[in-house]
Amino acid sequence: MTNLTALNQCLAWLTAPADSLTTVDGLILCGNSLPLTAQLAAQLAARLADEHQLKTVIIAGGIGHATKYLRQNMDVTNELSEAELMTGLMRTAGYQGTILQDRQSTNTGANARNAMALAPIDWQHVLLVQDPLLARRTQLTFEQVWGPTTQFSRYLPPKFQLSQLDPLIFGMNTAYDHAWEPAYFTELLLGELQRLWDTPQGYGPAGAGYIRHIDIPGAVITAYQGLLQASLKRER
Repeated sequence: MTNLTALNQCLAWLTAPADSLTTVDGLILCGNSLPLTAQLAAQLAARLADEHQLKTVIIAGGIGHATKYLRQNMDVTNELSEAELMTGLMRTAGYQGTILQDRQSTNTGANARNAMALAPIDWQHVLLVQDPLLARRTQLTFEQVWGPTTQFSRYLPPKFQLSQLDPLIFGMNTAYDHAWEPAYFTELLLGELQRLWDTPQGYGPAGAGYIRHIDIPGAVITAYQGLLQASLKRER
């Protein structure tokens, strides 16, 4: 199995389609390195305002490991949080509704807690927008923190597969071409598999307990373990 094949096997599982919501009360954009996610959030929020009377968006993100990459991708040098930077991106993309900011959180659990504190009390069906590599764990974390009274789903690009690793090229999702530095992309992908796999090193009940147990297909685990042995550049 080539590294590209193994990466795509892991990627296909990480970004598999989520159950959709029949109605949407809220939208939460979680801070990450990709300006594209803020632009997508603006488009989704505008559509949901028409279809579901969505009036408010929350952006959760302080200054964390992704911030330097977000600033790099935006070609800015400032001290603003991810929430502030992404608010600017959403406004530039045309979103005119209310945006509530969490400018303090530096990890996904804090994203979930701080967003819950900001959310209107009638939010029971919430769409999450996040880096596609992080979206599955983000949803699991929000479900753990918010509890069973709120339903979540996540935006994902369809059939998210690499055709080339360095530089990053995606087949049908060209908007994501070059969106990550290859070493950062690899670190994110392998890091997510480590966190999602329910072992003492993971985030499930056998480890840190941040998320519920989920089953990872054996073929994905095999691909992941092979990638750990490969000479791939990783940088966070």
